[in-house]
Amino acid sequence: MLRRSWILLGLLLSVIALLRLRIPLAATEIPASDKPVTNPMKGLTAWGENYRQDPYVSFAYVPVYWDELEPRQGEYDFAALEERCHFEQWRADGVRLILRLVPDTPTQEPHMDIPQWLYDAMGGAGTWYHGDYGEGFSPDYENQVFRQAHRALIAALAQRYADDPQVAFIELGSLGHWGEWHVDTDAGIAPFPTQEITDAYVQDYLDVFSPRQLLLRRPYKIGRDYKLGLYNDSFGLPDSHQEWLSWIAEGYQSDQNGEWLAAMPDFWLSAPSGGEFSPRQEDSWYFSSAQFPTSLSLLEQSHTTFLGPNAPAYGELSGTEEENLRTLLAEMGYTLRVSYCEIWRTVFSSTLQIELVWENTGLAPLYADWPIALELRDNNGEIVWSGRANASFSQWGPGRHRVRLSLPGTETLPKGSYSLWVGIVDPLTESPGVALQMETDQDGALYCAATFSL
Repeated sequence: MLRRSWILLGLLLSVIALLRLRIPLAATEIPASDKPVTNPMKGLTAWGENYRQDPYVSFAYVPVYWDELEPRQGEYDFAALEERCHFEQWRADGVRLILRLVPDTPTQEPHMDIPQWLYDAMGGAGTWYHGDYGEGFSPDYENQVFRQAHRALIAALAQRYADDPQVAFIELGSLGHWGEWHVDTDAGIAPFPTQEITDAYVQDYLDVFSPRQLLLRRPYKIGRDYKLGLYNDSFGLPDSHQEWLSWIAEGYQSDQNGEWLAAMPDFWLSAPSGGEFSPRQEDSWYFSSAQFPTSLSLLEQSHTTFLGPNAPAYGELSGTEEENLRTLLAEMGYTLRVSYCEIWRTVFSSTLQIELVWENTGLAPLYADWPIALELRDNNGEIVWSGRANASFSQWGPGRHRVRLSLPGTETLPKGSYSLWVGIVDPLTESPGVALQMETDQDGALYCAATFSL
């Protein structure tokens, strides 16, 4: 009996082996081309209010002013926001949006950035200030009326934009001057709130947005726990930038309230690293021959995906500085390619099987799980089969990533010569829209990965 069982097991394993036996059709190494300079979901950021056509711009920064968006409690004027920041025009250009709620923007005149109804409901809780930054009103962030109104506002933003493919990221403003999580205590403003308070504001966003869309200005324990991104609005100044990197690596004591804030090492594996160039230097300074090696090194250390709105516009730089800008853009964020493609059938199935070895030669993931586009074309270039496949691009950091797929419906293809084309679908256009680092035949944003015969 035991011997018979072993024989049956052996036969079963032999059948399984036969089922898996491959009939090879193609095994192709694809060389790398130069890195694309621009791509969706990586690059420079423009001011949302200042629409322009700029090939280096992949994002528009949208400051959300509470008094404009909710002039009356519970009534949201999204049309005013979208008109002021040219949502429709940016969408037509394939430009994505980065939103930040800004409750307090210092200016040269006394003013308020929260709605009058909220100010009245709070009983004026907060501080009218006149300081080095300018003038304005700093709300009392511990006020329960303010906190509840904030929760409702973020929920309304999510209802409008959480599933909109044009809205890429949300910078967690909400607190401090310019939404940058600091206040000018020298102007008589109470110290910045503790983590117990700020965590509640972060939770308002976590309740309604995906964590990989969200970025904090500074490292916090809640950011580490929920794998949020970070943005640095003083990018490129070596001293302050290195200090920011040390916060991320080691944690630090807040200069706002004395609390210890936790490190967020490797945060960029899950959510973006962004920011803008520090306005303390002219744009050209960052790309000068003397300074550019430092700028590029800081980009690499930060795993940066976007920079702006304080960033050079197309045509603003020339010569070496322009070339250095193009180099920085090419190195920024993700860079994807298919480096190897294998195609086969099995002994007992004529359905085509493929394996694609993808490589990310960039600094960061794509932070979105966009579909892979696939096409089979015959010898005349006619499409005989097409399909889409899922890929975990949001989890693909630098390195190699394998995708194995079955192509249903290909078992009836007649004998002949074929080519396999691959691309990445941009949900904003529902068509292939990502430039890949592949030295091969190209048709728009589709790339020939292999040729074979049946």
